[in-house]
Amino acid sequence: MSAAVQRLRPLPAEGAAQPAQAAHEPESPLQRLNRGYAELLQEVRIGQTCVQALAGFLMALAFMPRFATITAGQRGLYVAALVTTMLAAALLTAPAPFHRIVSGRRLKQRLISLSSRLTLIGLSLLMLAMGFAFVLVLDVMGLVAAPYMGAVMLFGFVFIWFVIPVWYRVRHGIKDES
Repeated sequence: MSAAVQRLRPLPAEGAAQPAQAAHEPESPLQRLNRGYAELLQEVRIGQTCVQALAGFLMALAFMPRFATITAGQRGLYVAALVTTMLAAALLTAPAPFHRIVSGRRLKQRLISLSSRLTLIGLSLLMLAMGFAFVLVLDVMGLVAAPYMGAVMLFGFVFIWFVIPVWYRVRHGIKDES
């Protein structure tokens, strides 16, 4: 590997798994678990950033002068968006306190397994929250087609986030690493 490429590679996070010494050496079970957890945390960071932006937007909306004039239906969309955003935030941040509490107790495999499930559920709720917020904004703008556009947006998210990856797994016969 050239020196320029090596300089561009990010440094491993503290406590992250180190790569195997040589290409022919397999990862140890502990290295694989550490790598899996580091990868999961990187994935969660993306969702957390989106949740933070959406939560900030939604919380700020309640303090806008025009908020008092929204309809009951729009208020329902707002509450649905806010609740699903907060649930997504709770689920996407759950791996951190879980890790803190079980750290050093030889529960890393369970930590990764539960954190992975919480992350998928959190991302699913984030997708719904974005859909609710999207429809709310379009409805406040007066677009009659807002619910249909929201449905198309949600279908796109489901297709890109879930259908394509599952299709690749099935098509290529890729088994779980564990």
